[in-house]
Amino acid sequence: MLLPVVLWGSTPPSHTISSLYLSRDDKILISGSTEGQLLVCDVFTDALIPRYILVGHSAEVIGIDQLDSGLNNLHVISASSNGEVFRWNVTDGAYMSSTVVQGPLTKIQTLPSSQNILICGQYGAMTVLDHSTLEVKHHLVPSDPSHWVLCYTVFQPPKAKDEEVVCMTVNGQIKTWNLQAECREKVILESETKILNCPRPVCVTYNPKSLYNCLVVCQSIWRIYRAGDFVLLCSGSSNQEVPWSGGKFYTVDKIMLWRENGELYIFKLPARAIRPVDHSDASWSAEPPTYLHRISTGPLMECLLVHKKSKRTPHDIVIRGDRDGRLSLWKQEREKDISTEGLVECIHTSLSEMWDQENVAIVNDKCEKCGVPLDITSSVYLEALSYLACGLSSGDIVVGLVHNFLTHALFKCDVDTDEIDTRVRLKGHSGSVSVLLYPHSNQPSAYQPNILYSGGVDFSVKIWDWKKGKLLQSFTTHTGPVTRLFLPPTQATGKLRGSVVSVCQDNSIAITTHSLVVPLFVGSCHHTSVLEIRWRLAEDILLVHCLDDTVYVWGLSTGHLDRIETGAVALSLITACQTVSEGEHCKLEITNSADTARLSTGLSVVPFRFSQVDNLSHMVLFDTELLLHLLTQLQTNIFTNELKRTKSNISNISEKRGRVSARADQRQVDRRSSIIKQTETAKLLEERSVTSELTVEETKSTEENEENDDTKDRFDVVKLTCSLLLSCLHAWGVDLNIDRTCVKHLGLMVPSRELTYGTVGSSSTFMLLLPGWEQRIHKQTPTTVQPPFGRWCLSSSLTTQHLLSVSALANKQMSTDLTLSFNRRSRNLVVKREDKTREREEMMRQSINESEKKAGWSHVTALHCIVLPEHVPPGYCSPLLTHLALKWQDRCMEVREASQALFLRELRRIGFAGRQQLVNQWYPYIVRKRDPVPPEPLEKLYSMELPLVPDYFAKFINRPTKSRSSVSVEDEDLPADSYPVSVIILGVIVSEFPDEVEVSSVRNHVASPNRRDVIRSSFLLTHEMLRGVAAHLFSQLIKPPSQLPLHSPVRRASVDLIGRGFGVWSEFVNLTAVVMTLLELQTDPLVPIEIKKAIAQSGNIPGTGNKECLAAAATVRAAYQASILIANNKPQQTVTALSKEILTFKCDVEAGLSIQSLSVFPSSYHTILDKGRYPIYLLVQNIIEKTKARDLATIIVKIVEIMLFCIDTEQFKTRTLSELVPSLTKNVLIDYCSATQQVAVGSAEGLVHVFDVKSTKCTPLHAHNAPTSAVSFATNGRTLVTFSESEGRVSIWQSSSGLLSLMSPGPLKLVRMVDALPPLPQNHPSKSPVFKWEATKLVSLYLNDKTKKSFAV
Repeated sequence: MLLPVVLWGSTPPSHTISSLYLSRDDKILISGSTEGQLLVCDVFTDALIPRYILVGHSAEVIGIDQLDSGLNNLHVISASSNGEVFRWNVTDGAYMSSTVVQGPLTKIQTLPSSQNILICGQYGAMTVLDHSTLEVKHHLVPSDPSHWVLCYTVFQPPKAKDEEVVCMTVNGQIKTWNLQAECREKVILESETKILNCPRPVCVTYNPKSLYNCLVVCQSIWRIYRAGDFVLLCSGSSNQEVPWSGGKFYTVDKIMLWRENGELYIFKLPARAIRPVDHSDASWSAEPPTYLHRISTGPLMECLLVHKKSKRTPHDIVIRGDRDGRLSLWKQEREKDISTEGLVECIHTSLSEMWDQENVAIVNDKCEKCGVPLDITSSVYLEALSYLACGLSSGDIVVGLVHNFLTHALFKCDVDTDEIDTRVRLKGHSGSVSVLLYPHSNQPSAYQPNILYSGGVDFSVKIWDWKKGKLLQSFTTHTGPVTRLFLPPTQATGKLRGSVVSVCQDNSIAITTHSLVVPLFVGSCHHTSVLEIRWRLAEDILLVHCLDDTVYVWGLSTGHLDRIETGAVALSLITACQTVSEGEHCKLEITNSADTARLSTGLSVVPFRFSQVDNLSHMVLFDTELLLHLLTQLQTNIFTNELKRTKSNISNISEKRGRVSARADQRQVDRRSSIIKQTETAKLLEERSVTSELTVEETKSTEENEENDDTKDRFDVVKLTCSLLLSCLHAWGVDLNIDRTCVKHLGLMVPSRELTYGTVGSSSTFMLLLPGWEQRIHKQTPTTVQPPFGRWCLSSSLTTQHLLSVSALANKQMSTDLTLSFNRRSRNLVVKREDKTREREEMMRQSINESEKKAGWSHVTALHCIVLPEHVPPGYCSPLLTHLALKWQDRCMEVREASQALFLRELRRIGFAGRQQLVNQWYPYIVRKRDPVPPEPLEKLYSMELPLVPDYFAKFINRPTKSRSSVSVEDEDLPADSYPVSVIILGVIVSEFPDEVEVSSVRNHVASPNRRDVIRSSFLLTHEMLRGVAAHLFSQLIKPPSQLPLHSPVRRASVDLIGRGFGVWSEFVNLTAVVMTLLELQTDPLVPIEIKKAIAQSGNIPGTGNKECLAAAATVRAAYQASILIANNKPQQTVTALSKEILTFKCDVEAGLSIQSLSVFPSSYHTILDKGRYPIYLLVQNIIEKTKARDLATIIVKIVEIMLFCIDTEQFKTRTLSELVPSLTKNVLIDYCSATQQVAVGSAEGLVHVFDVKSTKCTPLHAHNAPTSAVSFATNGRTLVTFSESEGRVSIWQSSSGLLSLMSPGPLKLVRMVDALPPLPQNHPSKSPVFKWEATKLVSLYLNDKTKKSFAV
């Protein structure tokens, strides 16, 4: 989860407008640029306000259009000239999906009825993409492939379902394709072709009002044709040298044309070109148009017209975008004559106009002579040390700790000037520094961490030792500014190892190294710019790929140019060589935290610019999950080291005290012996021994301190990074008391200016908020967006990520502070202090500070999880439940708890009506999904290799059979994550709100503290809907790893939700299948037994191990907790199911069948039972502790049988049953005899079952006709007494005596029965009877009313 904070600097980024689109509700204007970015602006009656920039395209954006998503969000499609097609959620600023089409593109448009996407490019055929998957659906192929399509439009006749695509080709032909709604063909041929005298067409469009005439604009002429037969109605020409660049219908009788130089013309069409007339008259001829108006105000790139008669737009609007990035909105009142009044510019904006010149960069240095701020021309992040190096326009290079730079640039904090001055300043370039490279990041084995490369506009490449501030080497081999620096491949050896390749603006390259004073290689005959450098080290060849697709082949050893290749040979050379140089770049190409190595401390600084003329901007990336993982890991290491140090200190103190007392005794003996010389010698030897011991101890402690220094330093850096992130994300201004607590006790800092945030999507896409947006929006809508709440009203994705990060980090910081305080207390216990009063005062002060910190972090968590929506204006963007659902069982504990808290908060906030809307929205995805495939017949599965989670569990889903034909929607119509998200969302609603679903047949089985027996007129889900949700939830649990990763968050969420709501799901799924599946998940071999024990004891996962181990441990934890919840909800059914399977297992083993042969049968759980003894032991132990005594009496015999199955019989040789299962022997119905290794268990049927722990065989004894209340063995194990309160009778059993009974006791036989007490009524509370042996043949029965009855055996 990457969170960007953007530092734009004092100059705006370039935005050369290439395309425009205004949403259908006239609220959002989107402009595409030649740099590849989308600028999203809010449209008001008197203002255009840029909101944010969408970054994703790598080439010029050629078109934008809207998709009908059916929701409140605005979904648009955009395409770039290099074939990239992106789908965006503009309302949320989120990337959705993308694809790449082969060939350069020229236009993109959505089809009105089907919402599919039609694109064309510089090739013959046009392509139709599916609107949901972006996959190719149709190819519109012309009869002659050489007739390239230059422009097209989509025409749909009134009351017609089919759409017609009308296009103009490069040779002036007009072609039409008929797109039928139910067409399934991949290739569609043209339906009609007509030759028109229209050379070099630019655009073609229909009149949207009448659909009677068609406008065709060429570079030199424009013409109006009649739709259908394309009869010429009107025409005009260009009287200037500047050609036409586009045109549209302005009104029914007016058209608007524009040129590339910014001139805009409005013409009025003649009457015959507007309405249908009879053209059969021979005297009829086309009439010329009437010139009305002309506007010339700068270079025009795109023009868009809007003619909606609405309250928001009571006038005609023209929106234009210029090359310099200026957006202007022109209007013309419909009642006024355009020829006299003309168009009036009412709104205009650009990034340069709205840019705040006070926006600071990450490094704010000023010129020493004139005091003007210096621009940052290059930068590189030294991630291994959390340092940042910035090259300035003055030629200096500033290197310092990135946290100090961020603190000084963003926050109100009294930063020590000495601390800032400690940064290193490298002076050597006579001009601005154009490029920096830190090679240790990419190849740490080949480059030292103190080496830094720089290139400048002074034609030089310099090598620095940045730690010492020393210039090592300087090379001036180029004749122009150095633009880029590359590294050789990691396979390089010899002199190439440790070298750097520099590329100059004059297209020359050079290879330099800090160990030599002359360059290794210089090549300077390239005619165009260098794109990339490839290596063929085995052949000693260097390939230079240039902008004109020419490849220069150089010999590395000779330095000579071997040959120059072009065309197919050059392409084959490039594709055959995969070894590419690594280097510094300024493109935003970060996918996620798992793929980037620049976030070793949870923070990274990424420099970027949209064009070469822009100043360098910086994006600070925080990785929340990595920060949490580092805090956990480093906290564990520090705690372990402190614990070892405390133990060693305690042992050292005890040893020293022992030596001191020994020396005192020795001195007394020496005085009595009066041998002074021997005494002095002994003292000298003793002092030397003590001194040597102390020296060894000091040496060991010094080595340990040196080993722990790196861990503590890294921990401090990570903790400082967390403080910076929390300072950026905290909701400042919502609660002033919490703000003061954050500053005073939690170490957070108040931002000194409005921060600009962003979001990171997949495929290297970003949403970057523009500075000043919040203040400008507040002026237009003061009730909707109010500072400082604008961030929470911008994007649901942004709100979700920020709330998750703040909640997770606040909880982690609280636990970290508690651990550190425990470490301080541990050290204080060891240190001997003389001033007890001062010690108590210091401990009291520390305790108060710790309690204030804990309360402060709790308030921060509550503010963001619960209170925030109540304080934010009505424009609050609530968190996305889809993102929270996918994080419901995240492997990170803090993220998991935060997502669950936010999810449940949102469900409660929206109320019953909102939850009903959620069900109506997400349940159709479950209905559309096909049911799981039924299992294969039994005879087919004998020879199959079963997966880890077998498919045969699907047969335990109790669902009615349903014909496949009833499913109306195919799986292909579903988005990628909609099905698992729908299962999780509906599962959470059912689990947390069981009283709002129709569970009439299981109403008495639902165990919920909030359960209310009320009769509802409506339910969120009906009984049949619950059956479907349960089936699909269980199918997510049992899917094989080939269909769903075994340790994925979706599977863990299904595991958790089955456990949470098992009171509801129990009617629809088989308990045995669920429990055995959960047990199998707990037997994962990737998780060590130590981690499993830690999960059982505390429920937390230790922060050690690799990612696979941690993911597997998270699955084990979810399965363990789910099995506990199921056992607590259904203890009797769980124990019965386990007992039945264990009995089957024992019978098969006794029959001589091996476990390997039994595991072939799909209906058996023998492998799970054999491997899952420890999980079963933990599960049954929890049942013993949580189940009431009265309910436990009915299943106590089965519990003992299960526990004896789980415990190894060899352990009874050294340990007793009370040591192995402490909770089991506390029950009066169970007694264990260590002499005979037998366990006696009383049952509710009056039987007493005697188990032999060696053979686990059971001998039932008919002791009573009523439930047994207490049992007890004599010390020698030859006598057993039982008692039943309902009968009031004591039964005495003894084993046979004799010579053979000395080796092993014989069977127990009833000796006599004694009436001890009056029978107790059935509903009367128990008196808790307990047996106590007073002697070998004397036993007493104690009751809770202090009654005592003794019996002689």
